[in-house]
Amino acid sequence: MSARPTGTDSKSARSEGTRSGAGAFRVVRPGAAPRGPVELVALDLDGVVWRGPQVVPGAPEALADVVRRGLDLRYASNNSTAHRDVVSERLSGLGLPSGAERVLTSAFVAGVWLRERLPQGMPVMVVGEAGLLRELTEAGFAASFARDAAPGAPAPAAVVVGMDREFTFASLAAAQGAIMGGALFVATNRDATFPTPDRVVPGAGAIVAAVATAAQREPVVMGKPETALAEALASVTGVPAGRTLFIGDRLETDIDMAIAAGMISAMVLTGISTEGDLRDRDGASLPDFVLPDLRALPALLDFLGVRPA
Repeated sequence: MSARPTGTDSKSARSEGTRSGAGAFRVVRPGAAPRGPVELVALDLDGVVWRGPQVVPGAPEALADVVRRGLDLRYASNNSTAHRDVVSERLSGLGLPSGAERVLTSAFVAGVWLRERLPQGMPVMVVGEAGLLRELTEAGFAASFARDAAPGAPAPAAVVVGMDREFTFASLAAAQGAIMGGALFVATNRDATFPTPDRVVPGAGAIVAAVATAAQREPVVMGKPETALAEALASVTGVPAGRTLFIGDRLETDIDMAIAAGMISAMVLTGISTEGDLRDRDGASLPDFVLPDLRALPALLDFLGVRPA
């Protein structure tokens, strides 16, 4: 059973220090409080809900509890490699609340952003994987991989760069040429690393950096810590940021976005950032709460005053 912080009033519960037990959480900012009744819980995926093929401890039970309380539940990920349908299928297969409508990725947001700026059917070059290509195609663009670029093909109106585990010099050169020729330069995210069960590997940010260096241009970034994902969450759910609890594992992306957007922020210690990283930050850039893992989420929701529906 999840244990709530010790103490009977909010002042004692907000004191510093980690409480013991699997369901414990820590209040990092003593003034942390809901900006309004919590209506939406949004979570990053990699390092929060799963790590590689493995579900983090307590995730199925914690997310089922969110649904039982009548809260909206969404997943917001910088990962651009998988389409929302594929992410939903994986969630379902792991016994987690699913549905493509629950999933927002940086690839999906990139399509939305470009649709507001380019005519339908325009050619878009992709440095990335199948999920990003599909999202941009479904957004109405003639999307194709940079590695397939052919001489004499129509000049792309935009180049969208994400995680690409088949990244080559040829892809880099094609993207460089298109951007220097005037194409919009869009990055799904700038995560330098990506957590796996065995180790941390290079992330999309490493590839974005290579393209930016070659093209001598900086991209417009869709993913966290920029607020495009937060704005998309508010748009599709109708829930304002102040009534959203956002849970992530990385300070410089998940938490920075949540703070910038005005969300209630919580960091789990199952992914990239650590307690040591928290000590290197000033108070304004700290999350409101820290959870060892999602087993502490029900206790946090109790603390925030969310009761079962």
